[in-house]
Amino acid sequence: MRALLVWPRFPKSYWGQEYVLPIIGKGAVLPPLGLITAAALLPRHWELRLVDLNIESLDDRDLAWADVVMLSAMRVQR
Repeated sequence: MRALLVWPRFPKSYWGQEYVLPIIGKGAVLPPLGLITAAALLPRHWELRLVDLNIESLDDRDLAWADVVMLSAMRVQR
């Protein structure tokens, strides 16, 4: 089984902190801890792939690869 874990992009807001990112040399500051925790609970034989939309884009190959897509978000990411 292949699970694609997707962390949505943050809008320009306090939570995304995009104005401080160039200063600290990062693409994002909030790791997808909910998705990482869910991944740890999945069976060990599952293949996992994480896509953080704050750093990279989601393409059709990612979706075609996956048997299941798991999404987690904060309310601000709706």
